[in-house]
Amino acid sequence: MKKSLATVLSGFMLVGSLFAFGCGSAKSDVIKVGVAVPLTGASAEDGNAIKNGVNLAVKEINAKGGINNKKVELVITDDKGDPSEAATVANKLAQDKSVLAIVGHFNSSCTLAAAPIYNQAGVVSVSPGSSAAAVTKAGPYTFRVITTDAVQGASLMDWAVKDLGYKNIAVLYENTDYGTGLAEVVTKTAGKLNAKIVAEEAYEVGATDFSTALTKVANSKADVIIVGGLYNETALIAKQKNNFGLEKMQIMGVDAIYSDALLKLGGAAAEGIKMTGYFSEVSKDPVSQNFVAKYNEEYKKAPSTYAAYGYDAALVIFESIKNGGTDRKAICDFMTKLKGLKGATGVNTFDENGDVIKQPLRLIIKDGKFVVTEK
Repeated sequence: MKKSLATVLSGFMLVGSLFAFGCGSAKSDVIKVGVAVPLTGASAEDGNAIKNGVNLAVKEINAKGGINNKKVELVITDDKGDPSEAATVANKLAQDKSVLAIVGHFNSSCTLAAAPIYNQAGVVSVSPGSSAAAVTKAGPYTFRVITTDAVQGASLMDWAVKDLGYKNIAVLYENTDYGTGLAEVVTKTAGKLNAKIVAEEAYEVGATDFSTALTKVANSKADVIIVGGLYNETALIAKQKNNFGLEKMQIMGVDAIYSDALLKLGGAAAEGIKMTGYFSEVSKDPVSQNFVAKYNEEYKKAPSTYAAYGYDAALVIFESIKNGGTDRKAICDFMTKLKGLKGATGVNTFDENGDVIKQPLRLIIKDGKFVVTEK
């Protein structure tokens, strides 16, 4: 993930010649959908959760007879959370004309590396986890069921500053497209809300020692720590902050930290962490309730937010194939018009850029569980 995006993209801009046959369509007794997520590497837990969510959606639709009397099959690939590998995977899936659409990628850097290839080939990709602002302009065949960092970051800051009264903000974020993008939104929104960024520190994915960052936070007299990262690092920040006199320091983040792993790794230190998100195990929405029950039954554990996003990405693709047919372009054309499709993470409606439009929930860890809160 340390390779520059420009380097990765330049190596794959010649793929256009491979797709001179047009957008393509599949003529088969089955419907093939690609899955491109990190099954190994630093983001493997999220990637496998997405795969589980997609598999559950496939099992449900096939139990009902499939799509237009054709069973759905998955072509599952591992992009390892690496942009270069994502481009390789994208070439493989795009060239296989029997693959009608792709669930993927998870990491924003991987989506951005793969997008030129999918768009050149004219095949839809639906990301279950890429929230970076740059994805908005990645191309007409690029969609996502997760909202942008701008939406989540602004919503989180409204909560922190307007409703909770925090004025001095510390931002700790992972050094990736996702982390830096969210940090930029938080910083920009803070200015609009007359709040101050009093401490800011980037960390590498997989970091385990946050002494330097937490020393800065302790010296800054911050009111709150906004984390722009995933659950592993958030859990460690929550546990280590107590060593710097920050026992009562509020930690807040977005849905990237919603995972059982945060509860397990953070333990008692995770209690009280607040986040915006679009999925809750205790949601009373019938689609979400069905997903949680079926997921628990199938995998013997609770679903993470990314399992829910994977499920929804699959639902969006299935609905578009059902109505658009097995032509790649027709699938994209229908998806651009898709409105109000209910999923586990809310109602899916896309804008003109392929960005989903959803209203986030406010969540808090209480008694070791993620619950909806108004405060």
